[in-house]
Amino acid sequence: MFAAFRVYGFGRIWASILSGNSGRFSLIVVAGWEAYHLSHSAFWSSIIAFCILIPVAVVGPLAGAAADRINKATQMAIGQSVAMTSAFLAALFLYIGHLSLPLLVLTTLGVGIGNAIQNPAWSSLTPAVIGVRRMVNGGAMIRIAQQGSEFLGPAVATPLLVKLGPAPVYLLCTACYALATTLSISLRNHIPHIPSVKRGIYNPLKEALVYVSTKQRMVGGLLILVGLHCGLTMAYTGLLPKFAQTNLGGNGGIYGGLMTAIGIGAILGALLVIVGARWFDLTFMLIFTGVISGLSLVVLGISKDMLLALFGATLVGASQSAFMALYLALLQGTTAREFRGRVAAFSNILVGSTMSTFALLWGALTDSFPVLWVLAVPGVIFVISLGIMMLLTPWLRPPKMTRSPLLSTSNA
Repeated sequence: MFAAFRVYGFGRIWASILSGNSGRFSLIVVAGWEAYHLSHSAFWSSIIAFCILIPVAVVGPLAGAAADRINKATQMAIGQSVAMTSAFLAALFLYIGHLSLPLLVLTTLGVGIGNAIQNPAWSSLTPAVIGVRRMVNGGAMIRIAQQGSEFLGPAVATPLLVKLGPAPVYLLCTACYALATTLSISLRNHIPHIPSVKRGIYNPLKEALVYVSTKQRMVGGLLILVGLHCGLTMAYTGLLPKFAQTNLGGNGGIYGGLMTAIGIGAILGALLVIVGARWFDLTFMLIFTGVISGLSLVVLGISKDMLLALFGATLVGASQSAFMALYLALLQGTTAREFRGRVAAFSNILVGSTMSTFALLWGALTDSFPVLWVLAVPGVIFVISLGIMMLLTPWLRPPKMTRSPLLSTSNA
């Protein structure tokens, strides 16, 4: 269960990701609710989700190329410092009473830029530290830190938001990013260095594109699959404030409760991956959790009472966390180590661009359609798309349900 933690340095990576992502999800709670409170529109809550995610599409290529060249722990610390500064500025603007919608968007964008800088670094750092053979275990544990922070962040931020207002929540975000930065800095002298033979930005990215498109079809198929998954099933967070108010008749506390339930589910989903990987084929598990990920949005969307909504939110968190943990293990485990930073950047670009674009789309559609339809229909579309992917990409089709040694040690 804890095999990855036996490797020196993994515990600090895990704690840094947990702390930083707790800050990020705390910020999503406070910034999303503040945007809805100021504008009374789900569109502006979706703008917040867009600002968190879209920097990956712009900064991602540069960050990915850097992650294959410079010290990955240093790059993590730089990105976390940028996010920390942005969260502190939002708290400062709130304290002086001048956090308008434009400033809210700008500070949130700053946090998104910080996340875009550090994401390829930690994605490619994990297999470099623990090796490919531990990637299923390590990837699931990282997923617990990354998505489990969906529980920890909102669980702490929601009472602060309800009782003390948004400013203390922004200070909490600042403290989380400060701790993450400190942990990343402590790793700098313990990271294996892989020298880059390509200089500049264009040539390394071109080399990685050729690798993904012609030499390793599994990686290319996984990238397409995660783009569909993130756009259709994971771009819903901007809808939750309106869902909490219109479907459940709730306030910020109900909204925070849904976010907390999603986080609890994320922890359970990652743990189930660790257990299930002992018996089942990883690709089969990826497809299975993808189907549940789509259908769980239907359960959440039809909820009219709090109990069913919490169950749906937990199922959403568990299935999406398990899917992304398996995806990360398969992606980094089948990618040659000299390409991991750039492939991680391509992955982050797909995740960020699709989630941010679809977050805006879903937010805009709530002005014309009930939240139920905007939550449920994309989930059904993803399940259909998954079936089509199985027909068009036979190398993604699970050969059998039983466990198969898909991850080789050649890329360690």
